[in-house]
Amino acid sequence: MHKKRNTPPSGQHRIGRAGPAKRREGIERLLGSDRLRAERFMRFARETSMDLGNLWCAFDTEGAVRCSALASINPGRTAMLFVSPPRNPMEITLASEVLQVASAALAQEGLCLVQALVTPDEHREIQAFEQSGLKQIAILTYMQASLGRRHRKQATPPEGSSFRSYRSEDRTMLEQLLARTYIETLDCPGLVGLRRMNDILDGHMNSGIFKPDWWTILSFEGSPAGACLINRARDEKVAELVYLGITPEMRGKGMGRALLAHALFKISETAQKTVVLAVDESNTPAMTMYRSAGFTPTTRRCALVRKIDRDDHDDTIRRD
Repeated sequence: MHKKRNTPPSGQHRIGRAGPAKRREGIERLLGSDRLRAERFMRFARETSMDLGNLWCAFDTEGAVRCSALASINPGRTAMLFVSPPRNPMEITLASEVLQVASAALAQEGLCLVQALVTPDEHREIQAFEQSGLKQIAILTYMQASLGRRHRKQATPPEGSSFRSYRSEDRTMLEQLLARTYIETLDCPGLVGLRRMNDILDGHMNSGIFKPDWWTILSFEGSPAGACLINRARDEKVAELVYLGITPEMRGKGMGRALLAHALFKISETAQKTVVLAVDESNTPAMTMYRSAGFTPTTRRCALVRKIDRDDHDDTIRRD
């Protein structure tokens, strides 16, 4: 049985990366002091060659881990942050300090954005992220649809429009198109301007397994007007809709519905049986469109983000 320790007041701890000898303890703290879950996680990390070098911990004067945060580095110069669940206001402050150190180190390594996804009722974790500089930008609703007969009907392009698949030479065009679809967007508008378009596109391409044939470009009278990007998830039976956007002048004309129907038709005869997506629940038009296409909600997450740069620094960053 572990002897219970009181959390030391803020300032009576050292914050640094967890070296190999402290990683299991740090992961156990991250998972709410659940030893069995920590052992399973460490085994999974070894089997998948997961990098645990971005695990930061707050150590008390006896060297015990009092709080930990893990960063999962993603393409597009972003990182997803996870933090041990705070149990009281003092631990909220401690968690926020560890997150600030981690964010500063990630900025020095060239990342541009950190983010977190937390269930809306995890109020203490949300407070810790907010105290560390992240801001809530949306409540995301996760949805899924089972591909069936209704999706095997080929969509008719609206008059004057056409569909085609993404080609490698479309990279610059697609970056410009995505920038236009971000104008006055209702889907996570707080993200607009936080990253360069090439980073955003890199992120989309590396979300799951990139399938260029599943990326659809909508054109109207010869000009790009929208895009629907679907990748294969790591689970071979699941596809993920990573982005759908329409330029402002084409909205409200049924273009989004037609684009979505065409994209789902393209994968309806593949091995994928389920399509998943995440949408800002305040984006009523998108929620309505996805529901009409057979998507149903599964869960909700509070999305928090922070833009970081190399000016962020913290002299307490060091390895245990």
